[in-house]
Amino acid sequence: MKRILSCLALVALAVFTSGAFAQDQAPAQQAVVAQEPAPDQGPTLTSAEVKFDTTTDNKDQQTKLDVYVKTSDGHEVAKAEGNEGRWNKNSTHTVTLNIEGNPTKGDVANGSVALTLHPQRRNKWSFNYKITLKFSDDTIIEKDYTGCYLTDHDPARKDSIK
Repeated sequence: MKRILSCLALVALAVFTSGAFAQDQAPAQQAVVAQEPAPDQGPTLTSAEVKFDTTTDNKDQQTKLDVYVKTSDGHEVAKAEGNEGRWNKNSTHTVTLNIEGNPTKGDVANGSVALTLHPQRRNKWSFNYKITLKFSDDTIIEKDYTGCYLTDHDPARKDSIK
């Protein structure tokens, strides 16, 4: 009998100390982790525009122009696609680019401007252009490019912003 009671006591002890039958313990306090603010990534790009000055050869009516601002690793951060219309000799046209995401000044400063011409027929367009990039801290990056041209045989160019 003593042996049976000892066995029963052992079984009871095992049952009542198991997780299934044990009383709920006080919930473990969750560690409060203070979220550190994201590191300041610098001013962000708020606007981008490109002013084109057509020189000796105009851009035809149906010829479309795509303009892209890219980071140094080629990631697109601003663009304006399908700009069409006749841009006569000695005329000026400004294209406003759409900003994609929140690119920082650091992302853009070492990047590039890419232009692609989509002519409907033979076309040579000669121009100068100036890109203006404005940032959230009111700083501006401006860069002039002169003596440029795009043709149906050479429809793309890439210029460094740096």
